Amino acid sequence: MSAITHKFLKVDSLEDRLYQSNISKACLEQSTLVILPTGMGKTVVALRIMLERLESGKILLMAPTKPLAQQHFDFFNEFLNAEVSLFTGAISPSERVPLWSSSQIIISTPQVISKDIEASRASLDNFSLVIFDEAHRAVGNYAYVEIGKHYLEVAKNHLSIGMTASPGSSKPEIIRLCRDLGITAVENRDENDSDVSEYIQPIKTRWVKIDMPGAVKDIASQLRKLQDYLCGKLYKGGFLDRPRKVSTTMILEAGKKLQRRFAQTKPSTPPNIFNLMTTQAMAMKTAHAILTVETQGIIQFLDYSSRIIDEAKAKKSNRANKWLSTNSDWKVAHEIAKANKANHPKLSRLVELIELQLGIGTSKFIIFSEIRHTASLIVEKLSNISGAHPVRFVGQGSREGDKGMTQKQQKEILDQFRSGEYNILVATSVGEEGLDIPSTDAVIFYEPVSSAIRLIQRRGRTGRNRPGEVFIFVTLGSRDEAALWSSRGKEQQMQDIFAAGRLEIDVPTTEELAGSNFLENGESVQTTFRKN
Repeated sequence: MSAITHKFLKVDSLEDRLYQSNISKACLEQSTLVILPTGMGKTVVALRIMLERLESGKILLMAPTKPLAQQHFDFFNEFLNAEVSLFTGAISPSERVPLWSSSQIIISTPQVISKDIEASRASLDNFSLVIFDEAHRAVGNYAYVEIGKHYLEVAKNHLSIGMTASPGSSKPEIIRLCRDLGITAVENRDENDSDVSEYIQPIKTRWVKIDMPGAVKDIASQLRKLQDYLCGKLYKGGFLDRPRKVSTTMILEAGKKLQRRFAQTKPSTPPNIFNLMTTQAMAMKTAHAILTVETQGIIQFLDYSSRIIDEAKAKKSNRANKWLSTNSDWKVAHEIAKANKANHPKLSRLVELIELQLGIGTSKFIIFSEIRHTASLIVEKLSNISGAHPVRFVGQGSREGDKGMTQKQQKEILDQFRSGEYNILVATSVGEEGLDIPSTDAVIFYEPVSSAIRLIQRRGRTGRNRPGEVFIFVTLGSRDEAALWSSRGKEQQMQDIFAAGRLEIDVPTTEELAGSNFLENGESVQTTFRKN
């Protein structure tokens, strides 16, 4: 094995991989979005680019979470012969000011950088390289967007690099991301590329199909009557295109339309707008209730419904909860659930799967569950299996009766999972990205996700150093099926975008942005494809 050598490297223990060399060379030619499967060494690519830019100016690398920023800091501090500083919210602004001057390389969360730029404590004008890790986060008001624009405007020696395993599923979406970060090209690698294939471990994906129980169908049917009624009111008000067979996305969009109407009409907003805003909130809660009972189970629906009923009794309860708690359809659904307190058949199938996998030698699992209550039930059930040592892993946010985890607690659990004290990590979405979670033998989706980005991030938790398996549980006839096909379709769209080769993007000047060089959907008229 040949190793990377350079005058700014402290040690020469990093393998010199051809694809990493090729990508880093391309990145040095122009600002580039690097798309690499999880576990293929995006951090090493970043290091190779840094080595060549250190003498040209300061370097900034940003990561979306404090643990991931800490992980990067530890890596670069170990390998680079340079002054590396870590910025997080724990370091006060007054402490950061001198570090902006003395540091050659800054590793930070983006929010800290954004605040320092906004407060004129810092500028990126003398930075020769800015790297955006998990670059797909650069959407809307996320700090990456403003930082990318600032760097493009002020830099004397501009080079912007984005890194991700999952940039998005549409060409306009990817182009908009690149434009916001000042990126002009995309380097994509997957298992079909000749310089990568020898390092790719195969991942086998299987779908575990579950029949929907009769009681679940009855509850969902009752709730759909209520949803149709609520969506009918939104349709009559002009905020939905149809009254029935309405998706959650459509209800969300109706809420955005109502917010815009509210902003346009205040302080003289008509009463019906306030009423429709409450109706939209109730429609969202009903849609979530349907999703919960169909994909998670009756016990989880009862937990959700009981919280709404209990909150409705509070003096400061919102109108949506009060109305739902007295609605006949909601009450009937609640009573059916109380009379049929049984776990979803997904849970028993999961127990069977874990027992089987442990029996054939699978040693480590990550199980992803959308709902914390479900994660708790899974841990409870799996704890009864011989050889299974599960632990729940959730985010920092807390709610009544369910306290979140601190970053210290998260790190302790991951260390215990890494050491083998636990062999099953039951995680909510917090486990998808931004944390140093070890590779596993198998990843289990307790329910599919509709996002291609989340599908790729979750799947990337296996198949790093050895072949991996992915199991996706799907309740037939439920929204699980729609989510499954949605994420698969979006992932295929993403792959199709890069089928023609290297994507190059013309980033406009400020004057051009004010003109007509870009279409309304964000796609550049001058965008072209070029074969590698």
